[in-house]
Amino acid sequence: MTLNERTKSILAAAVKEHIKTGEPVSSKELVKNYDFGVKAATVRNELNALTKGGFLMQPHTSGGRIPTDKGYQFFVESTYDDLLDSRKLIAGNKYQTLAKTLRRGDVRNFIDAFSKETKLLGVGQGSGEVYKTGLNDLFSNLDVETKEEMCEIINDFELLDRRLASLKHKFADLTGAPRVYIGKDSPITQSKNLSVIMDSFEVNGEPFLVAIIGPKRMHYDKYLQLMQAFHEQE
Repeated sequence: MTLNERTKSILAAAVKEHIKTGEPVSSKELVKNYDFGVKAATVRNELNALTKGGFLMQPHTSGGRIPTDKGYQFFVESTYDDLLDSRKLIAGNKYQTLAKTLRRGDVRNFIDAFSKETKLLGVGQGSGEVYKTGLNDLFSNLDVETKEEMCEIINDFELLDRRLASLKHKFADLTGAPRVYIGKDSPITQSKNLSVIMDSFEVNGEPFLVAIIGPKRMHYDKYLQLMQAFHEQE
Protein backbone atom coordinates (compact mmCIF):
# COMPACT_ATOMS: atom_id res chain seq x y z
CA MET A 1 0.00 0.00 0.00
CA THR A 2 1.47 3.35 -1.08
CA LEU A 3 0.62 6.19 1.28
CA ASN A 4 0.11 9.76 0.11
CA GLU A 5 0.99 12.72 2.32
CA ARG A 6 -2.50 13.08 3.76
CA THR A 7 -2.69 9.40 4.64
CA LYS A 8 0.74 9.58 6.27
CA SER A 9 -0.31 12.55 8.38
CA ILE A 10 -3.48 10.78 9.51
CA LEU A 11 -1.51 7.65 10.41
CA ALA A 12 1.06 9.71 12.33
CA ALA A 13 -1.73 11.48 14.21
CA ALA A 14 -3.42 8.18 15.07
CA VAL A 15 -0.16 6.78 16.46
CA LYS A 16 0.54 9.96 18.47
CA GLU A 17 -2.95 9.96 19.96
CA HIS A 18 -2.74 6.30 20.95
CA ILE A 19 0.68 6.84 22.55
CA LYS A 20 -0.75 9.75 24.50
CA THR A 21 -4.03 8.20 25.65
CA GLY A 22 -3.56 4.44 25.46
CA GLU A 23 -7.05 4.19 23.97
CA PRO A 24 -8.28 3.25 20.49
CA VAL A 25 -8.43 6.35 18.28
CA SER A 26 -11.55 7.38 16.39
CA SER A 27 -11.93 9.59 13.33
CA LYS A 28 -14.00 11.98 15.45
CA GLU A 29 -11.10 12.48 17.88
CA LEU A 30 -8.61 13.00 15.07
CA VAL A 31 -10.75 15.63 13.36
CA LYS A 32 -11.22 17.39 16.70
CA ASN A 33 -7.50 17.48 17.53
CA TYR A 34 -5.90 17.86 14.07
CA ASP A 35 -6.57 19.98 11.00
CA PHE A 36 -6.31 17.71 7.97
CA GLY A 37 -8.36 20.03 5.78
CA VAL A 38 -10.93 17.31 5.04
CA LYS A 39 -14.24 16.14 6.47
CA ALA A 40 -14.61 13.48 9.16
CA ALA A 41 -15.96 11.01 6.59
CA THR A 42 -12.74 11.29 4.59
CA VAL A 43 -10.64 10.67 7.71
CA ARG A 44 -12.82 7.65 8.48
CA ASN A 45 -12.22 6.29 4.99
CA GLU A 46 -8.47 6.80 5.43
CA LEU A 47 -8.54 4.90 8.72
CA ASN A 48 -10.41 2.07 7.00
CA ALA A 49 -7.75 1.94 4.28
CA LEU A 50 -4.91 2.00 6.84
CA THR A 51 -6.60 -0.86 8.69
CA LYS A 52 -6.89 -2.92 5.52
CA GLY A 53 -3.25 -2.09 4.76
CA GLY A 54 -2.12 -3.51 8.11
CA PHE A 55 -0.99 -0.23 9.69
CA LEU A 56 -3.87 -0.08 12.17
CA MET A 57 -6.17 -2.60 13.79
CA GLN A 58 -9.68 -2.29 15.17
CA PRO A 59 -10.04 -4.24 18.44
CA HIS A 60 -13.82 -3.93 18.42
CA THR A 61 -16.26 -3.55 15.54
CA SER A 62 -17.35 0.09 15.19
CA GLY A 63 -14.66 1.08 17.69
CA GLY A 64 -11.46 3.10 17.33
CA ARG A 65 -8.11 1.98 15.94
CA ILE A 66 -4.75 1.20 17.48
CA PRO A 67 -1.39 0.92 15.67
CA THR A 68 0.03 -2.43 14.62
CA ASP A 69 3.79 -3.12 14.61
CA LYS A 70 3.76 -2.08 10.96
CA GLY A 71 2.06 1.18 11.90
CA TYR A 72 4.54 1.95 14.68
CA GLN A 73 7.48 1.11 12.42
CA PHE A 74 6.20 3.31 9.62
CA PHE A 75 5.60 6.14 12.09
CA VAL A 76 9.16 5.94 13.44
CA GLU A 77 10.77 5.62 10.00
CA SER A 78 8.72 8.34 8.33
CA THR A 79 9.20 10.86 11.14
CA TYR A 80 12.70 9.74 12.19
CA ASP A 81 14.50 13.02 11.50
CA ASP A 82 11.90 14.99 13.45
CA LEU A 83 11.88 12.49 16.32
CA LEU A 84 15.66 12.64 16.43
CA ASP A 85 15.84 16.45 16.64
CA SER A 86 17.70 16.88 19.94
CA ARG A 87 17.26 20.66 19.69
CA LYS A 88 13.77 20.08 21.03
CA LEU A 89 15.17 18.52 24.19
CA ILE A 90 15.66 20.92 27.07
CA ALA A 91 19.07 20.14 28.54
CA GLY A 92 18.81 20.46 32.32
CA ASN A 93 20.92 19.34 35.23
CA LYS A 94 19.73 15.74 34.96
CA TYR A 95 20.80 15.56 31.31
CA GLN A 96 24.22 17.06 32.07
CA THR A 97 24.80 14.55 34.86
CA LEU A 98 23.79 11.68 32.57
CA ALA A 99 26.15 12.85 29.82
CA LYS A 100 29.10 13.13 32.23
CA THR A 101 28.44 9.67 33.65
CA LEU A 102 28.28 8.20 30.13
CA ARG A 103 31.58 9.82 29.14
CA ARG A 104 33.24 8.21 32.18
CA GLY A 105 32.05 4.78 31.01
CA ASP A 106 30.41 4.12 34.39
CA VAL A 107 27.94 1.44 33.31
CA ARG A 108 26.07 0.93 36.58
CA ASN A 109 25.61 4.56 37.56
CA PHE A 110 24.72 5.62 34.02
CA ILE A 111 22.11 2.89 33.50
CA ASP A 112 20.66 3.47 36.98
CA ALA A 113 20.24 7.19 36.27
CA PHE A 114 19.09 6.62 32.67
CA SER A 115 16.43 4.12 33.76
CA LYS A 116 15.14 6.47 36.46
CA GLU A 117 15.00 9.36 33.98
CA THR A 118 13.10 7.39 31.32
CA LYS A 119 11.09 5.26 33.77
CA LEU A 120 11.82 2.25 31.55
CA LEU A 121 14.08 -0.78 31.61
CA GLY A 122 17.66 0.34 31.02
CA VAL A 123 20.43 -1.94 29.77
CA GLY A 124 24.08 -1.20 29.12
CA GLN A 125 27.36 -2.86 28.29
CA GLY A 126 30.80 -1.37 28.66
CA SER A 127 34.25 -2.80 29.39
CA GLY A 128 32.82 -6.32 29.30
CA GLU A 129 30.19 -5.59 31.96
CA VAL A 130 26.47 -5.89 31.27
CA TYR A 131 24.08 -4.15 33.63
CA LYS A 132 20.29 -3.85 33.61
CA THR A 133 17.73 -2.23 35.87
CA GLY A 134 14.16 -0.95 35.88
CA LEU A 135 12.09 -4.12 35.44
CA ASN A 136 9.43 -2.79 37.82
CA ASP A 137 9.20 0.45 35.83
CA LEU A 138 8.83 -1.56 32.63
CA PHE A 139 5.95 -3.63 34.00
CA SER A 140 4.21 -0.55 35.38
CA ASN A 141 4.07 0.87 31.83
CA LEU A 142 2.99 -2.29 30.02
CA ASP A 143 -0.51 -3.37 29.04
CA VAL A 144 0.05 -7.14 29.19
CA GLU A 145 -3.03 -9.28 29.63
CA THR A 146 -1.87 -12.88 30.02
CA LYS A 147 0.54 -14.89 32.14
CA GLU A 148 2.25 -16.08 28.95
CA GLU A 149 3.00 -12.49 27.92
CA MET A 150 4.48 -11.74 31.33
CA CYS A 151 6.65 -14.87 31.16
CA GLU A 152 7.96 -13.84 27.72
CA ILE A 153 9.09 -10.48 29.12
CA ILE A 154 10.73 -12.06 32.17
CA ASN A 155 12.53 -14.50 29.88
CA ASP A 156 13.75 -11.58 27.76
CA PHE A 157 15.06 -9.88 30.89
CA GLU A 158 16.99 -12.99 31.96
CA LEU A 159 18.58 -13.41 28.50
CA LEU A 160 19.51 -9.76 27.98
CA ASP A 161 23.10 -10.21 29.17
CA ARG A 162 23.84 -12.93 26.62
CA ARG A 163 22.03 -11.24 23.74
CA LEU A 164 23.56 -7.82 24.34
CA ALA A 165 27.07 -9.24 24.75
CA SER A 166 26.76 -10.99 21.40
CA LEU A 167 26.12 -7.63 19.70
CA LYS A 168 29.21 -5.86 21.03
CA HIS A 169 31.33 -6.16 17.90
CA LYS A 170 28.41 -5.59 15.52
CA PHE A 171 27.36 -2.32 17.12
CA ALA A 172 30.90 -1.02 17.53
CA ASP A 173 30.73 -0.08 13.84
CA LEU A 174 27.26 1.47 14.05
CA THR A 175 27.79 4.44 16.32
CA GLY A 176 26.24 7.77 15.41
CA ALA A 177 22.46 7.34 15.60
CA PRO A 178 19.97 5.43 17.75
CA ARG A 179 17.95 2.59 16.26
CA VAL A 180 14.38 1.58 17.04
CA TYR A 181 13.05 -1.98 17.04
CA ILE A 182 9.34 -2.72 17.30
CA GLY A 183 8.06 -6.00 18.72
CA LYS A 184 9.80 -9.14 17.52
CA ASP A 185 12.18 -7.21 15.23
CA SER A 186 14.42 -6.52 18.23
CA PRO A 187 17.79 -8.34 18.39
CA ILE A 188 17.73 -8.45 22.21
CA THR A 189 14.06 -9.14 23.04
CA GLN A 190 11.46 -11.49 21.60
CA SER A 191 8.26 -10.27 23.25
CA LYS A 192 5.67 -8.82 20.90
CA ASN A 193 4.75 -6.25 23.56
CA LEU A 194 8.11 -4.46 23.68
CA SER A 195 9.97 -1.80 21.75
CA VAL A 196 13.71 -1.20 22.02
CA ILE A 197 15.75 1.92 21.37
CA MET A 198 19.42 0.99 21.12
CA ASP A 199 22.60 2.92 20.49
CA SER A 200 26.36 2.57 20.74
CA PHE A 201 28.79 5.21 21.96
CA GLU A 202 32.55 5.34 21.95
CA VAL A 203 33.79 5.84 25.50
CA ASN A 204 37.52 5.81 26.23
CA GLY A 205 38.11 4.10 22.89
CA GLU A 206 35.66 1.27 23.65
CA PRO A 207 32.06 0.67 22.51
CA PHE A 208 29.42 1.40 25.12
CA LEU A 209 26.08 -0.19 24.21
CA VAL A 210 22.91 1.33 25.63
CA ALA A 211 19.30 0.20 25.27
CA ILE A 212 16.02 1.30 26.75
CA ILE A 213 13.16 -1.17 26.64
CA GLY A 214 9.55 -0.20 27.05
CA PRO A 215 6.04 -0.65 25.70
CA LYS A 216 5.38 -0.08 22.02
CA ARG A 217 3.28 2.84 23.19
CA MET A 218 6.35 4.80 24.31
CA HIS A 219 7.38 8.42 23.68
CA TYR A 220 9.87 7.75 20.89
CA ASP A 221 10.60 11.44 20.37
CA LYS A 222 11.80 12.07 23.93
CA TYR A 223 14.07 9.04 24.11
CA LEU A 224 15.51 9.35 20.60
CA GLN A 225 16.31 12.99 21.26
CA LEU A 226 18.02 12.07 24.51
CA MET A 227 20.18 9.45 22.80
CA GLN A 228 21.08 11.84 19.99
CA ALA A 229 21.98 14.57 22.47
CA PHE A 230 24.53 12.21 24.04
CA HIS A 231 26.23 11.86 20.64
CA GLU A 232 26.49 15.61 20.36
CA GLN A 233 28.41 15.63 23.63
CA GLU A 234 30.98 13.03 22.53
